[in-house]
Order: sequence, then structure tokens, then C-alpha cells
Amino acid sequence: MGEPEPTQQSSGSDAICEFIGNLKVENDNLILALHAIENRFGYVPRQSALLLSKRFSVPLARIYEVLTFYHYFRTTPSAEHTLTICLGTSCWLHGSEKILRNSQNLLAELPPEERQRFGLSEVRCVGCCSLAPLVFAGKKVIGRLTPDKMKQIIEGLLSNRGDIS
Repeated sequence: MGEPEPTQQSSGSDAICEFIGNLKVENDNLILALHAIENRFGYVPRQSALLLSKRFSVPLARIYEVLTFYHYFRTTPSAEHTLTICLGTSCWLHGSEKILRNSQNLLAELPPEERQRFGLSEVRCVGCCSLAPLVFAGKKVIGRLTPDKMKQIIEGLLSNRGDIS
């Protein structure tokens, strides 16, 4: 990504402080600020929440209330490879539940150091029913998924081929 890792004490702290220092402080900007932090770092580090609390004069509990209420926000770094399988009605009817189970089994068979590179989650509907079933591999949408195609995606990501279509 080329972004400084926010968990590193020196450069991460500096990057967070600089980034938050540039945010406009207004009552209605807390969610926008959290989105900006999420977009910049991939999650909202605790240090960011602490700094936002001071900068916006908002209790830290209020910031975590917002962070935990909205599903979009993450408070921990995401895995190197995120796979999100749609389980909406159309995808489910086309076998996404079986693909999810197979994917869980495939990932469970990996050595722990490789397994940690993956994040597998589900979403209820993404509105791409004509592509059912589908997976988000990072930000790429891959439709008409089959268990074999999902296995190829995982193997491609493991080998760093980058060919996941």
C-alpha cells in the first residue's frame, strides 16, 4: 500500500497526528473524520480515536459508540486478503452458502501463517444479483462463483500471482 503502518510508534504516530491535525473540526464531522481515517489507514487505530476525542472535544466513549454502531468501521487491521461472500437471496439460491463452507474448510486446512493472511466474511446483499453467487476479493467483484473457482482464487492469492478472476 505504501502507507505508514499506524501501529508503529514513531512513523505511525506522526502520520496519525498529521492526518487528524488536517481534519476540519465541526460538530457534524465526526463520522466524516472516521471515514477519512478508515480510508487512509484501512481501519481506525485506537490512537486515532484518542486524538479525535481531544481534537473534537468528544468523549472517547462517544467515538467508540459510533465505531461499533456502524458496520463499516474496523478497529483492527484487516487481513492481507479479504474475501467477502454474498449470502443474499439470489446468491444463496445459487449456492453461496456451500461456497462459504468450502472456503472455510479450505482456509482451515492452511498452515497458520498462511491462514492469517486471509479474512473471510459474508454480506447479505450487494445488489449484483445477475452475477450470483459472488465474492469480493479485496475490492474486485468476482461473479458466477463455484467452489472450484473459489479454490482457484484462494490458491492464486496464496501464490501472489494476482490472477484471481
